[in-house]
Amino acid sequence: MVKIYVDDRERRMPVLEELKRLGAQIEIKRLEVADYATPTTGIERKTANDFLSSIIDKRLFEQAKYLALAYEKPVIVIEGSIIRALHYRKIGAPQAFGALAALLDMGLNVITTENAKETAWIIFSLARREDKTSKKRYLEPVKIKVKRTNKSVQNTQINLVASIPGISAELAHRILTAFKTPRAFFKASSHEMKKVPGLGEKRI
Repeated sequence: MVKIYVDDRERRMPVLEELKRLGAQIEIKRLEVADYATPTTGIERKTANDFLSSIIDKRLFEQAKYLALAYEKPVIVIEGSIIRALHYRKIGAPQAFGALAALLDMGLNVITTENAKETAWIIFSLARREDKTSKKRYLEPVKIKVKRTNKSVQNTQINLVASIPGISAELAHRILTAFKTPRAFFKASSHEMKKVPGLGEKRI
């Protein structure tokens, strides 16, 4: 049976009920780091609103640092739409998506879900892969050799910047021409961003 450790502060969350429904063996205890855990995987669950709040009050990267130190596989699950949450918060898309990029730079795995049910499935699936006693184990991932080229890296960067609402692929290309990397763009000031043709006051 798949065993998952759950922080006692998550006991009233719908994710816990979904995990029980999936058949997970639950042990509730106080976890100093992470909300859900297996022996090697630590999972921090954040709603989209909490994710944005943790950027504003600077909790996010402190939590991420300890998560990465405590677990072999650190995972942050963001539940809900970041785009929708941005409408109600005093933080811009560049800062929000820049934080996501920074988490990847820190070696964390970031997964987004729409609701508690999807979050539970992700947590259950991660735990199930570790459970060597499970009769229904997932297949091992197929190993594919990927040849990284400058062109593929550039396309990935353009797609990342273009994922921000209101920014087209053409504008993303101009942004990267000016800032070189998505991370540099996400960290830029509004004054610096305005220097890019087409990136006016309304888009920032």
